Amino acid sequence: MSILKVFNTLGIVNAEQQEEWRSTQPQRRPQRTDVRQRLLAAAADEFTERGYAAAKLTDIADRAGFTKGAVYSNFDSKQGLFAELLAQRSLDLAARVLAHVSDLDPQAAAGAGGGEIASWVVAEPRWPLLTVEFGILAGRDPVIAERYRTDRRALRSELERLIADRAVQWGVGEAFDARRLAMSLAALISGLAVEHSVDPEEIDRSVIADAVSELFAGAIARAQLD
Repeated sequence: MSILKVFNTLGIVNAEQQEEWRSTQPQRRPQRTDVRQRLLAAAADEFTERGYAAAKLTDIADRAGFTKGAVYSNFDSKQGLFAELLAQRSLDLAARVLAHVSDLDPQAAAGAGGGEIASWVVAEPRWPLLTVEFGILAGRDPVIAERYRTDRRALRSELERLIADRAVQWGVGEAFDARRLAMSLAALISGLAVEHSVDPEEIDRSVIADAVSELFAGAIARAQLD
């Protein structure tokens, strides 16, 4: 039993004194992984509220409860922080979609996959738009462009791997062009997200779901013909 508990049992200290005592004790230093995850969570809120260009590392650090130095000890730059966050979100979506269709036949999977992606675009419209904003900035800034290319290629490569694994389970692995589908899917989602943000009544969930499902269905059909 701690000294504080002993004193409390004996009636030597009251609740207010206990709280004051705790406030004077050294706090446990957060683990590096905890700091990193808190910074990523704070960055997600800051980027979605302000956009990539307007978001500031100082504000992200404040929101997470750290100093700006904590950001730089975990990420090499604002671009690096955003790129990791975006890759994390994108791969989480891909894994969720593929898990959702894992027990379905190819045709049913095409429809279910389209619906899952459409739901994400409608529920979190700012994330695809942030990707577009980052891409536009990359077209003007060579430093951002280098980071954008590197991370987008890595993302497409991982997406290609996930799709290829699923194609093998569907029995069309050898003929399935996973690379082509990964590239087309990434571009299609970005375009549909922009259109949805401008005209959500016309480009609604069903339109997005149909477009993505048709892309999947076409890729599967071509593989089955080969």
